[in-house]
Amino acid sequence: MKRFLPILLVTIGFSGFLAAQILWHSLPSTAGQIDQEKGREQLFNNLYQELKLTGTKGQVVELKSVRTPLVALNFWASWCLPCLKEFPSLVAFQRKYGDKLTVLGINGDEENPLPLVEKTSQKYNLDFAQVLDPKSEISDRFLITSYPYTVIYHRGKVIHIAFKAQDFMDEALLAKVNSALSSK
Repeated sequence: MKRFLPILLVTIGFSGFLAAQILWHSLPSTAGQIDQEKGREQLFNNLYQELKLTGTKGQVVELKSVRTPLVALNFWASWCLPCLKEFPSLVAFQRKYGDKLTVLGINGDEENPLPLVEKTSQKYNLDFAQVLDPKSEISDRFLITSYPYTVIYHRGKVIHIAFKAQDFMDEALLAKVNSALSSK
């Protein structure tokens, strides 16, 4: 027993030291993440005020002029399986909120995007405007590095950001959207 006591004490001391280091390093990064999220939201709010998008059918959409209280920007690509997986719930989300929601698909396919967008739109019944972004000019402004990515606005202010595939009929998201709609 006397032989194991020093080993036990060193192990306990080292474990305590590691736990303290982990705790210490997690606090500043959490604060940094909060600052980063607020900065991202502010950037997105600013982009909402200045962005003009041209759809595949030639329609020009100036976000700040959209009359619906909700706007969802869904960044996607035809080769992105999670993007395709989320489309049925995005279509259901659009139908649920009807004339209170404008959905804009922003497609990041680089080569020959128009036929890919048309084919995908037909297959998944996407009846919202699509914008081509083959050079990632729009995605770059939103600091997007992977698809899918969705930003939902209420009256020009970000209320939700999804960095991965989103179930748009998720109860927590619907509650957030309903709460925003009920506030004036």
